[in-house]
Amino acid sequence: MSLSFLLSVVYVLLAVVVSLRIFSRRSSRGTALAWLLLVILVPAIGALAYLLIGERRLGRTWMRRAINLQPQILCWARGIPATDIVPASTLTPAAESVSRLASGLAGLPLMGGHRLRLLTDSESIMRTLIADIDNSRQSVHLEFYIWSPGGFVDDLISALVDAALRGVSCRALMDSLGSREFFRSPAIERLRAAGVEIVEVLPVNPLRALFVRLDLRDHRKIAVIDRSVAYTGSMNIADPRFFKKDAGVGEWVDAMVRIEGPAAWALEAVSLSLTALQTGADFAPPEPPILSLTDNCRVQIFPSGPQSSTRHIEALLLTAVYAARSEIVLTTPYFVPSEPLLSALRSAAIRGVRVVLIVPKRIDSVLVRYASDSYTDDLLAVGIEILRFTDGLLHTKSMVIDEQITIFGTVNLDLRSFELNFEISLIAYDQRFSAEVRRLQREYEARSQPVDVEHWHSRPRWRRLVENAVQVMSPLL
Repeated sequence: MSLSFLLSVVYVLLAVVVSLRIFSRRSSRGTALAWLLLVILVPAIGALAYLLIGERRLGRTWMRRAINLQPQILCWARGIPATDIVPASTLTPAAESVSRLASGLAGLPLMGGHRLRLLTDSESIMRTLIADIDNSRQSVHLEFYIWSPGGFVDDLISALVDAALRGVSCRALMDSLGSREFFRSPAIERLRAAGVEIVEVLPVNPLRALFVRLDLRDHRKIAVIDRSVAYTGSMNIADPRFFKKDAGVGEWVDAMVRIEGPAAWALEAVSLSLTALQTGADFAPPEPPILSLTDNCRVQIFPSGPQSSTRHIEALLLTAVYAARSEIVLTTPYFVPSEPLLSALRSAAIRGVRVVLIVPKRIDSVLVRYASDSYTDDLLAVGIEILRFTDGLLHTKSMVIDEQITIFGTVNLDLRSFELNFEISLIAYDQRFSAEVRRLQREYEARSQPVDVEHWHSRPRWRRLVENAVQVMSPLL
């Protein structure tokens, strides 16, 4: 028996075995086809890649904890004080449909009595957060994907150390992969020595690769001070003047929202549920604070993550898009949409809704750029406006519907955010806040270049080929 024959047999057996495994899982059609193509073309590499990152494996321990935790979270949500809850029926019909879906998927109600402040540059975001930490009296709870030392992050570390030393309960959740450099820095030991509780989320090591998918990540950005003030949005704990300077994309451009009101307490509880998942500790949400705010912004907190069998955040975005009547404006650094979201955006444009997509001209992933570009023809064909931000890597994630509803947070418009990442979104049903976010989007528009249809269609044939080839594999990016 020749060696070539044996290799052929192994090739076929490997392709068949992994294909059967793919068929045994309930994946989206695009994802399954992408994996099948990879396994057929390069069976050894494709099979190994599928075993490592082909399935949303959180591990038996995590899933057992998630199953046990779910009724506790629902019980907590049902115990949210009635004085903080607003009936969804008080919203417009379009907003009501979004709110009811959000409640049904995440279990968190529409809440009132909030003051929202949009912060639109990294320096003001960090200085405002540091001031709140300096004024903290009870607790500081932080959860961020990336922690990167240097610049004003060192000032934040000092503020956390000072708060812990004066008796404030301080906790910091850090994604293991996103914050890997921080875990090797002197700052981590400085925090621990001061009494700051450090939680490493989704640790990465070779042994875990046998049981858990390594690219599942905690992509959330949450800060809560004294249970009454919170932040969320796109910014990591990183100074853009120093972060990824060698990537060739310019400084990262971010925005955050500062929240005063009961949603701050809800955000902390959501983050504590992930703490319980990671550590195995009991889920112990804090008591709701007594607040007296005069503002009346209505918001909902919407967590999502890979422990769910459905794409919760995708369902929310689809409902918001289909609810639009006049305008949808989106900003995202990474645009690799699912087929349902692409169809929804195209349908909106066809029925006369103005759809504007603002993305960075340069991003830190060549493959994602090609995959994103592959959708440009489909978008331009129905009149969707595509603007490319030229003044750095636009990292803000926002969607404004008819200047009435705003979805703002950590979610990118790609399958990774829909399926693999722990994410957090703030849904604001407030015309004033939506107008603020829309003004920020217009500032981004002024710093962007529109995609010219004729120029785009004249791009080289080889580029179209690469775009389409990468797009086929986009479910795996």
